[in-house]
Amino acid sequence: MVRAFDPVVNGQVLQFKYNPQNNTFVDILKGSEWNFEGVAINGEMKGKKIIRLPYDERFWFEWVAFHPDTELYITRS
Repeated sequence: MVRAFDPVVNGQVLQFKYNPQNNTFVDILKGSEWNFEGVAINGEMKGKKIIRLPYDERFWFEWVAFHPDTELYITRS
């Protein structure tokens, strides 16, 4: 599963580091802990929420099934 978020909170651009111990993210600037829904659950920014961006990861076989007339260009390097 993939999710994308706008990392700007109150005009500050946050950078996140994944914490595999509890499946959360820590913002490097403030040290706040964020969950997979984009909500700060601990730290200085607790209660703040980042905006989830639309993102749709697709595979070629899905695309071509619905768009069979898509032209494919192959380049070789």
